[in-house]
Amino acid sequence: MEQEFYPAATPAGRGLRGLLPLAVLALAALVLWSCAPVSQDVGHLRRDPWSLEEPRSLIVKFMRFDYQIQPVGDVAGVRGWAYLDTSKVPGWAKWIDSLTLTVYLSNPEGHVLAQDSRSFLPRAAKADEGVAFEFSLRPEQWGSRPLFVTFGYRVVLTEGRDVAGGKETFFASEDAITR
Repeated sequence: MEQEFYPAATPAGRGLRGLLPLAVLALAALVLWSCAPVSQDVGHLRRDPWSLEEPRSLIVKFMRFDYQIQPVGDVAGVRGWAYLDTSKVPGWAKWIDSLTLTVYLSNPEGHVLAQDSRSFLPRAAKADEGVAFEFSLRPEQWGSRPLFVTFGYRVVLTEGRDVAGGKETFFASEDAITR
């Protein structure tokens, strides 16, 4: 006598099949969330009020930015010089191995509306020799609220250009935070 084979439907099997729609929904939500725009904030950084064509200076922890903002159509050009404050870094730090500067345009709450970044070639770390920069800012809309400008940086300092062996490294950074 032949018997027909029927797979046993266990309560655990039925429960897992019931979770499948929830798992698909959770995965879809995760994908949509990862595609959402990320907001950045500079409220923790020192900021200057937005001021066109007026020479300004902004001093942050390890750098000073002397700059001027010049409108060019719907773009704002920010140009100037960045100076490393060598009195605040270790005495052995004589070489800028890596330098990235960023300018941020923000609203009064510190939410970033536009930004631009540049990386610079290695160079000697001297207080009196600045790094010339030029940025372009183009926010989606200018609005009528007050605007602020701030600068971020990431700098890696070393003992020298080609120091062999136990190369010391000093890292400093001030940047927008992501929320």
